[in-house]
Amino acid sequence: MEWVVLLVVVGLVGAVLIRSGVRFVWALLINAIIGLVLIFLTNLFISSPIPINLLTILISAIGGVIGWLFILILHLLGVAFV
Repeated sequence: MEWVVLLVVVGLVGAVLIRSGVRFVWALLINAIIGLVLIFLTNLFISSPIPINLLTILISAIGGVIGWLFILILHLLGVAFV
């Protein structure tokens, strides 16, 4: 199931990259770094850590802080990223 979500996310990122250009790539890179830092800080303060993998980084890169909140809520509810 996670592979299907990963393929959809990678496909969407690829489609947007082809249409947008360099400015969007920088925005994704900055969002990915911020998301990675937020997930790392969350892992320091929450007892059960959120795995840092390609899927979580892509979700936080596309969604920014909202993506991180989405990951955090799904993790706390036990739906995904357990």
